[in-house]
Amino acid sequence: MAKVHISQLFYTFQRTLSVMVVGEAIEARTFKKDRGILVLKLDAKNFVFKQFGFDSQTLTLNNVSLLKQLKKSIIKEFPRSNMAWIVHFEGVTSLESLTVAHHPQQCLF
Repeated sequence: MAKVHISQLFYTFQRTLSVMVVGEAIEARTFKKDRGILVLKLDAKNFVFKQFGFDSQTLTLNNVSLLKQLKKSIIKEFPRSNMAWIVHFEGVTSLESLTVAHHPQQCLF
């Protein structure tokens, strides 16, 4: 788990999404960890996007649509945050199987 400044959160997602392989997920949460964004790579072109907190939604998007949705969701879910917690997961088959007990990858930052 790593902390990223909120001004770098979109660029962190953008950089990570370009190198993710199928079955990897990245999650960003607020300091209290009660709101956040989760992205799972399904296949070469599609991602599952989950937003939880103020708004709750789960979408399947391509890369371009995902980046647009991330910009909107970061503003919505992190309105007064300065820092965000980032966690990177490997070997995820679905968002439902991703739990607290799932082992995250070692710190990337």
